[in-house]
Amino acid sequence: MKNSLKTRLLIYFLISMIIIVFSMSFVLINSLKLQEIADRRFEDEQFLQELQSYLIDIQLPLKSYLTSYSSSSLAKLLFLIETLNESVPVIRPITADNSVLIKREIYFLIDSYLIKLNQIIEEKRGRKVLQYIASYEKLNSLYVYISSRIDDFSLFGFRTQLEEYRSFIELFRRIQIYGLLQILLATAFAFSILMQTINNIASPMYQLSLMAGKLSGGSFDIPDIHFNSVDEVNQVTEAFNNMKHNIHHNIEELKKQKEMEQQIMTEKVRNLKMEQLLKRMELYTMQAQMNPHFLFNTINTGVQLAIVEDADRTAEYMENLAALFRYNIKEKQFFVSLRHEMEGLESYYNILKIRFPKTLNLVLNVQNDLLDRFNCPAMIIQPLVENSVLHAFSKKDGIGTIIVAVRFEDPLLLISVSDDGVGIPPEIISELLTPHTHDYKLSSRVMGLENVIQRCYFFYPDQKDIIDIRSNHDSGTEIIIKIHTEVTPCIRL
Repeated sequence: MKNSLKTRLLIYFLISMIIIVFSMSFVLINSLKLQEIADRRFEDEQFLQELQSYLIDIQLPLKSYLTSYSSSSLAKLLFLIETLNESVPVIRPITADNSVLIKREIYFLIDSYLIKLNQIIEEKRGRKVLQYIASYEKLNSLYVYISSRIDDFSLFGFRTQLEEYRSFIELFRRIQIYGLLQILLATAFAFSILMQTINNIASPMYQLSLMAGKLSGGSFDIPDIHFNSVDEVNQVTEAFNNMKHNIHHNIEELKKQKEMEQQIMTEKVRNLKMEQLLKRMELYTMQAQMNPHFLFNTINTGVQLAIVEDADRTAEYMENLAALFRYNIKEKQFFVSLRHEMEGLESYYNILKIRFPKTLNLVLNVQNDLLDRFNCPAMIIQPLVENSVLHAFSKKDGIGTIIVAVRFEDPLLLISVSDDGVGIPPEIISELLTPHTHDYKLSSRVMGLENVIQRCYFFYPDQKDIIDIRSNHDSGTEIIIKIHTEVTPCIRL
C-alpha cells in the first residue's frame, strides 16, 4: 500500500492541510493578540464612555421625579445613582501622566455630581422648591462640564494613540503578508506534488495508448512495456502485457476455428439444400393425398346419378366435376390468387348443390375486392368444406349450413369455414393442431383437414396461431385461417 495512488494522494493531502492549517493558525493567533492589545489601548476610553452613559440615563428619571414626584422615577434614579457610585474607582493614583490626571479629575467630578444629586433628592423630599431648582441648575452645569471633560479625554487619547494605531496597522499587514506567503508556498508545494503524481500516471497511460493503437492495427510482435509508477498503473501495465499475449494466442486459435467452421458451414448448406428438397417433396406428397379420396366419392356419385336421372343433369354434374378435376390436376403451385382458389371452390359448390339439393345450404361471404388483391396456399378452402360435408352432418338430421367467409383485418387475411354440424371432440382438435410430418397418421375421416393444417404450419412456421378451430358439441365448428399478409412464406415456388 505504500506505493499505491490512494496512499500517495492521502499523504500529500495531509501534508498540504497541515501547512495550510499552520499558516491559518499563525494568522489567527497573531490577529487575536493584536486585537487584545487594541482592546487594552481603548479600555480607559470605553470605561469613561460607560460612565457617561450612566450620567445620561440619570437625566430622564431625575426630571420626572422633580416634576411629578413619581415613586417609580425615584426608584429608578436611586438604582442608577448606586450603579454609578459602584462603577467609579476608589483608588485614584497621582502620576505625571496627563491621561491619568484627567481621569482622576473626572472621578472627583462624578463624586461631586453624586453628592449634589443626593442633595437635590433631599430638598425635593423637604419640598424646598427654590433650593432644589437652584441645585438642579448647578447639577446640570456640572453634568455638562463632566461630559466635556470626558470628550476632552477621548480626544487626547485619540491623538496620543494615533501613532500607535498606525504601527498596529502596519504590524497587522505584515502578519497578513506572512500568512499569505505561507499559503502560497503550501499551494505551490501541493501543486508540484500533484503534477508529479499526474506525470507518473499520464506518461504510462500515454505509452499504453500507443501500444493499444498498434495492437488495434494487428501488430502483436511489439515488446512488452514496464514502468516504475504507482502500484495501480504497474498492475494495469502488467495486465495489458498479458492481454496482448492472450489476444495473439486467441487470434491464432480463432483462425483455426474459422477454417473448421468454414468446413462445417459448407456441410450445413449442403444439408439445408437437402432438407429444402425434402420439404418440397413432402408438400407435393400432401397435395397428392387430396385427389384419390375425393375422386372416388365424386365419380361414385356421378355414376349413381346417371342411372336414376336424365342426361341433362348428369351432363351438368359431370361438367362441374370435369372443371374441378382440371383445377386439381392443373394446379401445381403452392400459392395461388384468392380468385383462382374461389373459382375451384365454386365448381365444388355446384357439385354439392346437385348432390345435396335439399339437405345442404352453402353460403359464400367473400368481398370481391379481395379476390385479386391477395394470394393464399392452393387447395386450403375446398378440403375444409369437404370435411364439413363428410363429417359434420353425418349424424344430424335436417338441413346443414356451411358458410365460407373471407375478410381482411390489416394485416391479417382471415379465411373461415363454419358449419352447424355435430362438432369435433376436443382431443381430436388437439391432435389436429399438433405440427408433425406427413407420415403421421390420424383417422382417415379428418385427413383433408389435417392436410390443410400441416401445410399452413409448413408455410408459416413462426406463426403459431396460423389456424384456429372453435367447436362445441352439437352446435357446429368454425375453422379460421389467419394469413399474415406482411410475412413471406418460408417455401415459395
